[in-house]
Amino acid sequence: MTKSGRLTAEQKHILQSSGWLSTRSLAFQESLLEIGSAKSLEAGQLLYARGKVPTHVHGLIKGQIDVQILAPNGEELSYPSGQQSKWYSFADVITREPAVGTAIARLPTLLLSISRSEFLEFLNEDPRRYSDVIAHDNALRRNIQAVLSEVVTGSGIDLVWSHLAWIARNDRLDANDSITISQSDFASSVGVSLPSVQRAFRDMKRRGIIDTYYGKIVVKNLHKLQEIAETLGSE
Repeated sequence: MTKSGRLTAEQKHILQSSGWLSTRSLAFQESLLEIGSAKSLEAGQLLYARGKVPTHVHGLIKGQIDVQILAPNGEELSYPSGQQSKWYSFADVITREPAVGTAIARLPTLLLSISRSEFLEFLNEDPRRYSDVIAHDNALRRNIQAVLSEVVTGSGIDLVWSHLAWIARNDRLDANDSITISQSDFASSVGVSLPSVQRAFRDMKRRGIIDTYYGKIVVKNLHKLQEIAETLGSE
């Protein structure tokens, strides 16, 4: 991780304009953004590792961070995020708990990085600030629990099958039987988690039904796709 000094006005604006920080008071925002420094990661570099205690809080300014978490069934799930103003490691930095996942930069990435000592000093200046941080982590944990529950039960996977079958059935594929959409956008369009899409697509590829490329899904066996989707829908 390369240090690059204090945030510029533009970088501060990015962190203030969306996400958790945008819902906090202006005084809270300005005080938080006065500490820490801008740091960059190259693609493939770790932000933090599973089982290690994070030493810094991070806010995503640009780039992409993938967080990899083990589901209760032992499956490795990936949660990519290129969303600006994503924040990482609040609770673990405060409690010194080991991280439950590994965070990796998938693209050249710029973040605000605040050391544990700086962050605790910021919180202790006004104990009411702890409630702002707790609000962020409670929402994050509820989201992770919901996603893990969906993955374990498999309910989201059926939706992926049925939605792709609907796309094919309604002539939404191009002349090459493909659709240009990222797996993340596909997940959003169906209303399921990205890991559910990844699991369903792995199964489809294993069965010879689809191939996936960057930003594209190619359907190789329309009949088999429809047949299995109908079977899942009738269960």
